[in-house]
Amino acid sequence: MAAGTVVEKAHPLLQAEALGRTLADIGSNGAPAALVQVIRWLDSFQFEEVPFPDLARLVVALDEAAQPQLRYASELYLSNAYGSRSARYKAIGRDYYASLGRAYDLVMAGLATDFSLEPGNRLRLEMLLRTVRAAAGEMKWVAFDYHELTEAVWRRAGAAYRAAHAAGGLNVPVTVREGRETRSTISREFTRLVALQCASLDQLPPDRIEATDKLVRYLQTSLDLSIEPADGSLFSIDLAKLAAPRRVLGAAEPQPGSLRYFRAADAVPMLDELRRMLVEGALDPAFAGVGAGAVASAIRHLSRQWGPVPPMRQYRRHPVQGSIALATGLGFIRSLISGEALMRPAAAWSLTDASRNGFAVSSPNVDGEVCRVGAMVAANLGDGGRWVLAVVRRVRLGERGAAMGLQTISSDPQLLVFDDGSRSWNGILCDVPVAGRGVRIACEPGVLRTGIHVFAKVAGRLLKLTPAGILQNGPGYQIVGCNVV
Repeated sequence: MAAGTVVEKAHPLLQAEALGRTLADIGSNGAPAALVQVIRWLDSFQFEEVPFPDLARLVVALDEAAQPQLRYASELYLSNAYGSRSARYKAIGRDYYASLGRAYDLVMAGLATDFSLEPGNRLRLEMLLRTVRAAAGEMKWVAFDYHELTEAVWRRAGAAYRAAHAAGGLNVPVTVREGRETRSTISREFTRLVALQCASLDQLPPDRIEATDKLVRYLQTSLDLSIEPADGSLFSIDLAKLAAPRRVLGAAEPQPGSLRYFRAADAVPMLDELRRMLVEGALDPAFAGVGAGAVASAIRHLSRQWGPVPPMRQYRRHPVQGSIALATGLGFIRSLISGEALMRPAAAWSLTDASRNGFAVSSPNVDGEVCRVGAMVAANLGDGGRWVLAVVRRVRLGERGAAMGLQTISSDPQLLVFDDGSRSWNGILCDVPVAGRGVRIACEPGVLRTGIHVFAKVAGRLLKLTPAGILQNGPGYQIVGCNVV
């Protein structure tokens, strides 16, 4: 061998025995360890050049081997979404799809330079479909963290869709699972991606995000993109810009030919049918692993977001400025309302707007305890005034920090001692009690029992209440409706 000759070493997974052993290890290891292993192999393609056909084959093999582990990691995360260990599973899911996306960037680059494959070649169409499918899979995991897909992901998926459109392969069935009859089309997968983006996942807690992801999969056959706009709830995506879709609020002058329209209202009849099935106690196997309550909530959410009439705000918002302190945790909130707290949170949030029943805030810093849809918080303007009780309804996290929308539950919450004759506890009265009307009480889950009277002293008089039912659940709390007797 001549001096100075560089010997290129083939990628280890190009050997059939090594690939088989690696795939077996991925299948037998636990979810975290297996996914970390897949991530390392996917990232290795960035540093070791692999010929295009072999690269495509290896990426698909690793992706397929990882899917059962991803489903298990999702189950582990959702089993305790607010626990300390849940962040690990959530981070692994996001890291996996980031690595898979980079691998499909290499695959797309190989498709662009490999002229031996015809535009309608099955391998080419399969890679385009899997590229779009990976973006749709990533959507759920970034939504768990209240982020949005990056522009790079939308460009990658949009480029795959445009390439399939140019080749006339948008609606060509492609086998997704080897040895099984699972088939899909690039058009269907891209429409699912658009539908998830239009589902307002930033308004849902993790279990509802999972239910909505499964719901959109179930509705795929009734969803489509069209060239012409139609009546109903509309969203549009510009294939020339390769950016995320936007809601169409009115007719714009003249429309570019690169626009595609997603008419979400087409799915509303199927949502109504699913709602009836749930009432009858039937739940399709497609929703395995998700509770009926989460599915019902996701149906209501999509029906509202995708109905013929776009959701409108009940009250007008007004721009406001000022600093605001937020605190969460029912015990801490009680101590702040009573004035017994030994410490107060800093006014680290900025008010951006407010309305009659809520307000919006932002901060360059992200507080993971507060930034949860459904979390109950106490808010104070920082001037020593009273605390306001609110629930987080929308969360968006990004490079600039956090932005949240909150619904006011009570502008004058009162900490009271409640007694049902056998025990007593502290709860938060959210409304002024009036005989014959209802009030709301915020307390720990399971404290108030339906049908058992409770008593409390308010302004020196004894108040008798009858719990009527749970109005809202959230991390570590319940809001229960009660009748004033």
